[in-house]
Amino acid sequence: MKLKSLLIGSAALAAAATGAKAADPIVVPEPEPMEYVRVCDVYGAGFFYIPGTETCLKIGGMVRYQIDWHENDDGWKKYARGELNIDARSETEYGTLGGFIKLRASSASGLPTPTPGLNDGGFLSNGIVSSGVNLQQAIISLGGLSMGMSDTLYDAALSGEFDSGGGDRVHFIRYDFAAGNGVTVSLAVEEADSNYDYTPNVVGKLGVSQGWGSVDGWVAYDATAEEWAAKAIAKIKATQQLSLELLGTYESGHSFYSVSWDAITGYEYSLGGYVKYAATPKLSVGFGGQYFGDQHASGNDDWAIGGVVDYALVENFNTKLAVNYFDGDSASDGYFKGFIRFQRDF
Repeated sequence: MKLKSLLIGSAALAAAATGAKAADPIVVPEPEPMEYVRVCDVYGAGFFYIPGTETCLKIGGMVRYQIDWHENDDGWKKYARGELNIDARSETEYGTLGGFIKLRASSASGLPTPTPGLNDGGFLSNGIVSSGVNLQQAIISLGGLSMGMSDTLYDAALSGEFDSGGGDRVHFIRYDFAAGNGVTVSLAVEEADSNYDYTPNVVGKLGVSQGWGSVDGWVAYDATAEEWAAKAIAKIKATQQLSLELLGTYESGHSFYSVSWDAITGYEYSLGGYVKYAATPKLSVGFGGQYFGDQHASGNDDWAIGGVVDYALVENFNTKLAVNYFDGDSASDGYFKGFIRFQRDF
């Protein structure tokens, strides 16, 4: 009897299980295809395709730590900077469509705070008080046409740390044309003012680049100051290790594009040179100077010289030591200043 009941119960359970499977079938979903990130080698190293698009993207930047020194200061000044670059490109029937963003964050050490009663003479360390994040560059480009906010087309100088070539960041619309055989032509309308007038500044550049080096010339007109400036820079490869740079500027009057001598801006003319020697693939040394003649407001003549040692500890981790000397009519006494910099690029 017990055996018969057991067999009947087992048959009922099997029937119930079979019925449940028929009523609620178990469906195993097929795995969705996975799209892996593809390397984009059209625009050089570091680009990859944004999944699902034909747009190539590159993310890079740098981290910098710097310690500054000035003969007339009472101590060290510390400075840190971080930059993030985002570069997007794709091809269209009108040429390469690009979008570039540079975000910059920086922080400098602050002054000590007077605090009576302390054993150190009444001052307390104040920590880092000067910090900020800004949009350093934002550029849209299509073929040779570009627009947005960046350094002025006129922004170029020697490779030293004592020098000045004039100009700063602006809003701009610009066209670059490659004429062939190393010849390039650029024209930009720029705006450094805000809500002042409807007349833009105009900057033009003509450049020639060959195996021996390059020569570039600029002309800029400041519509607000109603003054113009001109500049030429030659870079000559004397040997595989030795290079020479020469600079000359002229200004009709003080303008947005004026060269500067340690925060004193605007000279009728300036002449400079810089020599760099690559001793090894990791180590290079440079030395040069610049003369600033006939300051617009005072007529002062000033000059600066400086030396730089660059050393790459490892790939993408570079150090720089700079020592500069400034003197002239604008300084009651000549003085030294410089810095040591550590920078990691990625």
